[in-house]
Amino acid sequence: MTVVANRGTTNFEFLILDWDLKEKYYDRAKYIEDFYVAGEYKKVIEQEKKFESSLLSENLITKEIACDSTGDLKEDALIRLITLYQALKQISINSGQIVKSEFKDPLGEEQYQTNERKLIYIQTADNSSGNWKVYAESEKIGDATADVDPDPLNYQPNSEYLRKQAAQRINSYMTTSGVPYQIEWAELAYRPKDKQNPWFRDKEVHKVLKRSGYKKNTDVEGNEWWKVSLDVAKQAISAVKENREAIAGPVIDKSKIILRPEQVAAVEQTKKVFNKKDRMLWNAKMRFGKTLTAYQLIKEKKYRCILILTHRPVVSDSWFEDFGKLEMDKAGYMYGSKEKGMTIEKLISRNTNFVYFASMQDLRGSSQVGGKQGQKNELVFSTDWDLIIFDEAHEGTQTELAQNVEKAIKKDNTKILELSGTPFNLLEQYSEDQVFAWDYVMEQEAKLRWATEKPDEQNPYETLPKVNMFTFEMNNKEKYADESRSFNFKEFFRVKDDGKFVHESDVNKFLNEISRPSETNYPYSTEKFRNQLRHSLWLMPGRAEAKALKDLMDKHPIFGTEYTIVNVVDQDDKEITSKDDPDLGRVRTAIGDKPWETKTITLTVRKLTTGVNVKEWTAVMFLNNTTSAMNYLQAAFRAQTPYSNEVQGQKTNAYIFDFAPDRALTVMAESASINSGIGKRNTLEQKQKMAKLLNFLPILGIEGNKMRTFNVDRMLTQLKKVYAEKAVRSGFDDDSLYSDALLTIDPEAAKLFEKLRGIVGKTKATKKSKKVSINEQVLTEEEYEKAQKAKKKKRKERTPEELAALEKERQAKKERKNAISILRGISVRIPLMIFGMEVDIAKDIDIETFVNEVDDVSWEEFMPAGVTKAMFKEQAKYYDPEVFIEAGRIIRSRAKSYDDLTYTERTKQIALLHGTFKNPDKETVLTPWKVVNRQLVSTIGGLSFYNDDFSDTTLEDKTSLHWVEQPDSDDIFKNDGKVLEINSKTGLYPLYVATSFFYKKQMQFIDDNLGKINKHDEERIIQEILRDNVYVIAKTPMAKTITQRTLAGYKNWKTNIIYIKDLIDLLKVDKSLVVDKLKKEFGIMKFDVVVGNPPYQEDNSDSNRDQPLYPHFYDLAEMLSNKYSLISPGRFLFGIGATSPEWNNKMLSDDHIKVIHFEQKSDMIFPNTDIKGGVAILYRDSNRALGPIGTFTISKELNYILNKVEKKGFNPISNIIFGNSSYKLTETVFKDNPEFEKRVSKAERKSLGSNALVKSIILCKILYNVLPVSH
Repeated sequence: MTVVANRGTTNFEFLILDWDLKEKYYDRAKYIEDFYVAGEYKKVIEQEKKFESSLLSENLITKEIACDSTGDLKEDALIRLITLYQALKQISINSGQIVKSEFKDPLGEEQYQTNERKLIYIQTADNSSGNWKVYAESEKIGDATADVDPDPLNYQPNSEYLRKQAAQRINSYMTTSGVPYQIEWAELAYRPKDKQNPWFRDKEVHKVLKRSGYKKNTDVEGNEWWKVSLDVAKQAISAVKENREAIAGPVIDKSKIILRPEQVAAVEQTKKVFNKKDRMLWNAKMRFGKTLTAYQLIKEKKYRCILILTHRPVVSDSWFEDFGKLEMDKAGYMYGSKEKGMTIEKLISRNTNFVYFASMQDLRGSSQVGGKQGQKNELVFSTDWDLIIFDEAHEGTQTELAQNVEKAIKKDNTKILELSGTPFNLLEQYSEDQVFAWDYVMEQEAKLRWATEKPDEQNPYETLPKVNMFTFEMNNKEKYADESRSFNFKEFFRVKDDGKFVHESDVNKFLNEISRPSETNYPYSTEKFRNQLRHSLWLMPGRAEAKALKDLMDKHPIFGTEYTIVNVVDQDDKEITSKDDPDLGRVRTAIGDKPWETKTITLTVRKLTTGVNVKEWTAVMFLNNTTSAMNYLQAAFRAQTPYSNEVQGQKTNAYIFDFAPDRALTVMAESASINSGIGKRNTLEQKQKMAKLLNFLPILGIEGNKMRTFNVDRMLTQLKKVYAEKAVRSGFDDDSLYSDALLTIDPEAAKLFEKLRGIVGKTKATKKSKKVSINEQVLTEEEYEKAQKAKKKKRKERTPEELAALEKERQAKKERKNAISILRGISVRIPLMIFGMEVDIAKDIDIETFVNEVDDVSWEEFMPAGVTKAMFKEQAKYYDPEVFIEAGRIIRSRAKSYDDLTYTERTKQIALLHGTFKNPDKETVLTPWKVVNRQLVSTIGGLSFYNDDFSDTTLEDKTSLHWVEQPDSDDIFKNDGKVLEINSKTGLYPLYVATSFFYKKQMQFIDDNLGKINKHDEERIIQEILRDNVYVIAKTPMAKTITQRTLAGYKNWKTNIIYIKDLIDLLKVDKSLVVDKLKKEFGIMKFDVVVGNPPYQEDNSDSNRDQPLYPHFYDLAEMLSNKYSLISPGRFLFGIGATSPEWNNKMLSDDHIKVIHFEQKSDMIFPNTDIKGGVAILYRDSNRALGPIGTFTISKELNYILNKVEKKGFNPISNIIFGNSSYKLTETVFKDNPEFEKRVSKAERKSLGSNALVKSIILCKILYNVLPVSH
């Protein structure tokens, strides 16, 4: 039997295209085929018979297929495999699938195989014996895979090398059939003139023969035997190489662009959306062809003025080149930019259709949108754009400046099209119909579908390599584990001041491990693997780590001798890379023009991971800690860029190597779930998505000493971690926290939601919640499944029942969203409380534990007023229990891991974690870390974590950490200084104070000990500070434990945090009672300074007006210290609001108070918080005259005037001029000058205050007897 061979893929892949067929038959069929590839032919026969019996029992085949033994075990196994293939193919066709592909002899794929070269051979049967007359005057044209050989002579047409390669292939089947053969010709199946598809298959030669009028030899089994001579067969090969469809036919122009089906679909969907809406997102992977497709949209919609805007200017080249490819000029368009084409001035002056390219960096620098580069780009901002395209839209478009740019350029009728391959930060802004998705799985599915349904046609997806992921566990994992129990590459590759690794011995062991033969089969462990993985990209934790690794690798016996190591971040790590970037040039130089002769490893952090392609790369290795799916996927798919040359062949596989398996699975799970839609009821859909991902991007990991493929169940488990991570990142302000039960809200539940809406809706900090309708008809599981099946059908093919199920599901999803908008007001309060809970770190916090662990006082403080524990328990079923537990575990384990850092570094990380927590209520506002810094830096000084304008924690890629000295800094941060926070909610104020004390004492210790300090010394210093320098008042028990966790983590360190029961009531009655409590608890009643953010108001159920609380805290602070730095509502500064007039006057007339900062818009200080009258930072020092505030204004101009007016010796204008009634004209004036009667009205006849010009004329005549010259 003769069959064409196929390496590395399975004959049964067509089953993957239908979920039911895949679930029933694929794994079993592939299992049998794998036995054949492994040479276990008896098992093939045995298992195929069992499979056939099961198909018979299901009546899927009518009778057992007879397979007589040939006497050759391999031949019998092959016949059985073909028999199974034909049966499953027919079953698939009967179910409605199109399957036209033919069976191919399966060959195993070698590990880490990256390229495949095809050769075309011509053979005939040796009929010298006269026994093979059926083959007479016939030639077989087939193809085979050729091994890579660096000798160019071996690639000459009909070389001995190529003939041997062909013979190896022919021997695998011709010998079993007993037919003697002759190889008459062999050459590479390569056509250099076709840039899109340079490598071709035997079917294209067969097509040329058919079009040229030649016939197959139907007497011979198989499709490759033709009744032609050797010369005709060679002519047919030449015709294919020259892009001719027949031997004597003309050369076909293959440069004309024809859009692929998915590109046409994107255009059509966008046109439909733009009929009703103004925005559209293309969530399309690299190599989708977004520029060509966008140009097609422009042509079809006949847009006149189009702006292409991007944060990554390097993509301008593709927009310019594709403008020409799609012949936009013939469609009446011109192209412009600052670099290429016409200027915008010329484009507008020509009054023509045009496309203009601009960079976001350039536009946001314009002063019109708040930039600092002066007024520029006026025409860009004033042009009435029909369409604006944001390319690489996930980058730099969500910042305040970028949003200002969009507002400035978008006009009323402008359409917005955003393009991104990783739009994780954009998806929530779009409804489902506004997103066109095309990802890697869809691309590979289209590739397979084309090969299955149209095997004789050129596959437009053929050049797109398959991606394979291998995950490995690092040795010494426990030694370097982070808070999520994942391997911490930052610590593993930590660098000393001298530029060498702290753990150099372990790093060397790692390099040795991955480059020596072992059962693990690490990617660089054999010469064969290294010859396949010639050029790769390694991602490092940082620049210093990359530099140290290059130094080590250059000395390594394998990497140092076989590879050129290129470190592209030894100068900088700017993510923006230009086409002419010198570092990209260094990579290309190292690879050279003969990449089959060189080997390179490129080390980077972020550079070259987006925007540019190095097509020779076949692998990406992750040795960093990134958990961002966006950043990970952008880098991971760098190696999937199509590539081919005559020597190496066509890139067929690309590889991702990750030494953090959990991270790898999490990212891939997130990528697979990104388009699953709203709600997690669709577990079937998620399972299908995961299965497809693993079909087209197999993920393998080590179990024991063998590589195992991860299954769907493990990926779905990982997906729960993805949801939990999202919940933590958003501060529980994310849909992923909730369960499927929200799709089945019954009438009773709807009533409870309405009650909650009435409570939560009062909280200004939460998003506006919507009503949950009372619907008697709950969506059932059966209806849900029916809706899912209906989605796969065309609209016309859906039954009335399916349409009803779809409408019911749509309504259920709408109600789910409304319910979430209500629950969100409760959920956002949970993370901060979990963070502070005194529960053993090893114990999980489920919802029941959460409710039980929060005391009633704290519950009332942190939850919306009126939401009881009982009400919350009734809603518990709407939370996904696994996600809730995992999210809590992430928060707490992350917080605990920070205990191992230096205290200053720990402060940074704790502050970042607090940044995810939301404001608990409108009465008590959580103070952001930035505001804590602004307030204390500008009043008492200390260690600032921000730059001078508090906009960032970095300055030119370096930390902004610096000491700020204020007049009172030395007095406050002295060795025995004592600082009190007056109302702690999160502990960030005392954390800032403690870290400032630590910084000062640490510096002093280093000076005293010749520049040395160890971990033990650092811990001793911070414990002394928490014991002797920092004091805190907490309003609730939970606030106390949260502050303890913030200051001391999970270490049992003594702190001075006091919970004062009924604090507010005590302050109202007699503030000295609180002073006495503090004296009793702390042994002191005077502090060097009091800091904080007091509670603002309390609900007054008897009145429509909430009562202010912060005056009590100002007064208390004044009793406890000569100095205070407090932030509060600022209405009292204007003498208005609910604070008493007496208290207002006291504050405004105090000589020792100064307004350090005032912000009219409160949400600039406290996001999503509306505080009427603005927010003020006040500083008081009874030892210095800072005020009084007096009349407060927010206008600089008014303040300037006010300061002048209030100065001693000020001479008011009333002393200089007089009113218009002080002097009057007499009758004598009119007697002497009768002409004046006509110049003034009767009412103001004698007044000097009427028309100024007239009066000046009169005065001149009276005083000087002359008229002004102008008159």
